[in-house]
Amino acid sequence: MPGGTGDEKEATPEVQALVEQVKDDLVAALGQSPATLQATHFKTQVVAGMNYFVRVHLGDDKHVHLRIYKHFSGSVELHGVRHGEVGGVGAQEELQYFEQNRK
Repeated sequence: MPGGTGDEKEATPEVQALVEQVKDDLVAALGQSPATLQATHFKTQVVAGMNYFVRVHLGDDKHVHLRIYKHFSGSVELHGVRHGEVGGVGAQEELQYFEQNRK
């Protein structure tokens, strides 16, 4: 990993906009459309662009962690999704670096 992640911060409107940009890919990964899609916290990692590790509330106390890549050109891609088998990740589960698991 080229650089470590920064500190966890509360999500900003910019981070929410990134989540909205990858919504279709997230729905495909989850197999259903979530009740809500609200970024709550994030960390960043500088690479050849920026990786965003984002905790997203899906409704009904369910959350997922997303790995979103934003290239310096401005293009945005969903590079990974972490979620528990049934109930998603916990609302307090620490955001951590995880490998790309989507292409």
